[in-house]
Amino acid sequence: MRRSLDALSVLSTDDLADYDVISDGPRSMESSIADLGPPPGFGCGEPAPLPSAKEKFDTVGLTAEDIQAYVQRSLNTSLAGERGVDSRTWRVYVDGVFGPLTPRDVLQLRQAKLSFPSVNLLVGVFSDDQCEQHNSSPVLAHEDRCEVLRHCRWVDEVVPDAPWTLHEKFLRARQIDFVAIDEGTSIDPNCDRDRLKGYDLVKSLRKAIPTRRTNMSTPMPKSQDPFRGQPQSQEASRTNLEREEREPASARGTMRGAPAILRKGAEPAAELLSAIETPFEEPAESTPFEEPKVDEFGMGIGI
Repeated sequence: MRRSLDALSVLSTDDLADYDVISDGPRSMESSIADLGPPPGFGCGEPAPLPSAKEKFDTVGLTAEDIQAYVQRSLNTSLAGERGVDSRTWRVYVDGVFGPLTPRDVLQLRQAKLSFPSVNLLVGVFSDDQCEQHNSSPVLAHEDRCEVLRHCRWVDEVVPDAPWTLHEKFLRARQIDFVAIDEGTSIDPNCDRDRLKGYDLVKSLRKAIPTRRTNMSTPMPKSQDPFRGQPQSQEASRTNLEREEREPASARGTMRGAPAILRKGAEPAAELLSAIETPFEEPAESTPFEEPKVDEFGMGIGI
């Protein structure tokens, strides 16, 4: 029976003998662990997208080689040669509201992360006060949006105090090499002039790299489309649908059914009753012998 370990028996010969059985000889602990091979780590490969996602989002199928070649074509060759694109880790920055985080946002972050062979991706999140000042109302609070981004596989750093308008002091303080800007941002209604001023500054400093905007093959649902009024809750939508299924077609006021005011058993309005009961009378025709009438402006009527 194996005896219990204490401070005096940690380095006993019995324990070393047991250890020799595992290590096959008097070898170090590090070498024995190395013989077991590396532990199963997190897979670095990207999960394959669904076939339906490839049809819906046009940037899903972009490979790292495609993205890097696109970025290199946008950069000046002399600038890329001076900076040694393949020799270091580049700090790339992306900012936005990210409330909620949509597939379009995530696919932009993916392009920014894969824009160079080695990238440290910083993501700036606008505060609630900034969004309110610029008429942008995120669904989630600032801390919620930061927490969601912190768990995104493409994000290395979350910048919670992101400025609405980028400036050189911020770029120097964060040691940002490039800012990834979605194509078509200059005509995006969600991007105001103050943000565009910062992007224009980045372009003038030759620190901008493009990311291809994700186009969706199907329209966004009404609950997520900011251009179709207030979102409707799922419970309200379900209630309306159940009510429409219970009612017959004639009770819904559709083209195939009568309006509610003309249904059988419904009481018509007073104006409708008056119009039905009062017969229509043709106005009497004026004769040539009648004196012309004069209106309030002194003009003759019927002349």
